[in-house]
Amino acid sequence: MNLKYLFKTGILMLSISLMVACSDDDNDDVNTGEPQPDTYNTEVHLTDAPIDNAEVEGVFITVTGVKVNGTTIEGFEKTTVDLSSLQNGETELLGDVKLESGTTSEISLILDNETDASGEAPANYVLTTGGEKNALATSSGEISITDQVEIQENDDNEIILDFDLRKSIVTNSAGEYQFVNDSELAHSIRAVNSLEAGTITGTVNDFGSTESETIVVFAYEDGAYSEDESSANGEGVLFANATASSKINESSGEFEIHFVEEGDYELRFVSFSDEDADGELELDGEVEATTTSEIDLLGFSVGANSEVNFDILIVGLLDL
Repeated sequence: MNLKYLFKTGILMLSISLMVACSDDDNDDVNTGEPQPDTYNTEVHLTDAPIDNAEVEGVFITVTGVKVNGTTIEGFEKTTVDLSSLQNGETELLGDVKLESGTTSEISLILDNETDASGEAPANYVLTTGGEKNALATSSGEISITDQVEIQENDDNEIILDFDLRKSIVTNSAGEYQFVNDSELAHSIRAVNSLEAGTITGTVNDFGSTESETIVVFAYEDGAYSEDESSANGEGVLFANATASSKINESSGEFEIHFVEEGDYELRFVSFSDEDADGELELDGEVEATTTSEIDLLGFSVGANSEVNFDILIVGLLDL
């Protein structure tokens, strides 16, 4: 047998063995030698629920970073977003991260309290219809969101951060806008995977015949609503335990509530008006409503990637 041939064959087999070993090592944890878990591309989006204030033209926040499970979105550039433009399913893509499947342990939104993306102050503010900027600031600059999100084993995961302006911004005794305290602010941002969420839509057919200036639809998880919801909490927020809300369009009578996590819900309709013409809406009371569909307003299910639609008839205003 040719010794030169055997030598070359041995070298070739050794090279292949080394390549396989290196390939296996690439999939192993450097420290333990255990296989590394699979990760899945996950986009992070920002959206908004409306604020109950006719004087507010826009609400701007300046984001400097996003962290999920301790992993920061790489290459994130400081950005200033008008939250009030992100309604009815509109979102702003903040970036994406690689995550393992399973439940998230931590989601944080990092804000700049000094300057916006253009380097101008303030960084976060309410813009009124009169063109005035009312500065907003958080105590820490980092909002640790309390909701956990389930990451599925595919690359279509989308974490939606629903920044509920109605819950997150209040006016103080001087009439100035301010963020609620950091704890309440964290609870005012809802996190959900779009893969596990549906939509609630509807049309109020006789909105023009009502005396209500504004009607807001509140979606509550089953059993979460009580009569105390019409009283302000410690931060001055009404209907604080609602999952999400939407203003009824005065022209069309339509409403949309997006990114509702699958589960059982009920809808509550509430009338507001600006009685003293100060730009702020005051509570008139809950509106009695019914539906022409077979779905019960006070008990229905929302499924993932589904839409629940209602035809609504207004009966009248209930006493507070």
